[in-house]
Amino acid sequence: MSHLALLSGPAVERGPEVLADHRGRFGALPPGGAALIDELERSGLRGRGGAGFPVAAKWRAVAARRSRRKVVLVNGAEGEPLSAKDRVLMCARPHLVLDGAVLAARTVGADRVVLYVGSDHHNSRGALEAALRERGSSDRVGVRLVIAPSRYVAGEESAAVRCVNDGVALPTAVPPRPFESGVDGLPTLVQNVETLAHVALIARFGAQWFRDCGTSNGPGTTLLTLSGAAARPGVVEVRSGVRLGDVLGDAGFVATDTAAVLVGGYFRRCSHPVAGLRAAS
Repeated sequence: MSHLALLSGPAVERGPEVLADHRGRFGALPPGGAALIDELERSGLRGRGGAGFPVAAKWRAVAARRSRRKVVLVNGAEGEPLSAKDRVLMCARPHLVLDGAVLAARTVGADRVVLYVGSDHHNSRGALEAALRERGSSDRVGVRLVIAPSRYVAGEESAAVRCVNDGVALPTAVPPRPFESGVDGLPTLVQNVETLAHVALIARFGAQWFRDCGTSNGPGTTLLTLSGAAARPGVVEVRSGVRLGDVLGDAGFVATDTAAVLVGGYFRRCSHPVAGLRAAS
């Protein structure tokens, strides 16, 4: 299995991958449990929602809560202007995202999954709803879809929890954090959709498979949204640690035509065009 598994294959061109094709590509879903948290720790997977928090530590915190009921909140709000990676992933690989959500629920002891999807992500929502119909009740976990308003702060984890609880997608003062008291006051694991898709792959192919790609400090792959002065804009999956100039060159950027590159969203920084970018394009 190629490391570039999130968006590879015909699903991106054909539309959402159906359950039979998904299972043919990736096989059956593993059981999850404490051993999966250990595997996630060995993999070095960090959250792909922006904060980069170690996934294993987050899961352990929720699993350790002494509550008979817990919740997994799947964060697909993607309110960052111009970002499209999460909605493309949900459209192309809905079952991979749902696999990660089910594994999370089984592992931390949750009986409910909340899919939190942006209000303008119509295709993503449709793909997830169709995938849920295909799966039926086989996952033995309750799933609820909640619409996130189209605004930047709606994707912050405490804002997501508040929106699910009372319809107001604004951050709250902390503590408590969602892992202590989240949806309906229950311990809640909030995880970005790309992160959960990686979990579904690591559960199948192992930590070493994940670490064989990327760098020692940033293993695996990541999804990037390319827009603006690009001949080939869109969402791409790249190995962590790849040179920015190589990514931009493959997308058809030309350094002499580009004043600056905004890296990481509107609240990050602008970089000067990468030297040698023209040769890479």
